[in-house]
Amino acid sequence: MTAAIVFLAPIVAGLIQTVTGFGSGIFMMVFFPTIFPILGASAISSAISLAGTCTLSWHYRKHCQWKLTLIPALIYILVSSGAILLAPYLPTDLLKKVFGVFLMLLSVYFLVFSSKLKIKATLLSATICGTLAGILGGLFGIGGPPMVIYFLAALDSKEEYLGTIQFHFFVTGVYMLFFRIYKGIFTMDMIPYVILGMAGIMIGKKFGTKIVDRINADTMKKLVYAFLGVSGFLNLL
Repeated sequence: MTAAIVFLAPIVAGLIQTVTGFGSGIFMMVFFPTIFPILGASAISSAISLAGTCTLSWHYRKHCQWKLTLIPALIYILVSSGAILLAPYLPTDLLKKVFGVFLMLLSVYFLVFSSKLKIKATLLSATICGTLAGILGGLFGIGGPPMVIYFLAALDSKEEYLGTIQFHFFVTGVYMLFFRIYKGIFTMDMIPYVILGMAGIMIGKKFGTKIVDRINADTMKKLVYAFLGVSGFLNLL
């Protein structure tokens, strides 16, 4: 059963990540905490996600606006490191429910009022989004939503959005993997699960790529915002 979950959940996660630009960690973290400790689950989920973010960032490398990732990535690294150190002392179950409600409200807000919302890629917005992403990424391995808001606002095309956000996730993901190894959170016995999950996420990516080629940027934004609500509901459960 454990092997089945570790293989099947990343297939769906890879499809979601490819189409919306984020969400693989959120989907896997719905299931992984039922078979692994919460910090171990986030470590395995984040490591598996690296396979998807690496290949997607390479696929859209010509459209990547990497300079936009410098400030939020640096802030993410600093904040998420602190969050991992504090995680054992925090009520993560309660925080995850609060996060779930937050995502649901955020989804409704963007689906209804996104046309009126104007967010610019400024130092302030990069700092706020990077901080929120770092907290959520360090605690739950699901720091994507704040960066989705930032990069969707900063970039014009779906290719630029996908290439840039995947590059951001890859850079921060590599750092977090080594930091978790250093802190003893990611251990050698997790490697077989990661390899199995990576195989699954690559299958999902293959299907997701075909979907991306057939939708426009506006449709993709609506899918992103809708998935925010779905992921919030799943996290609340």
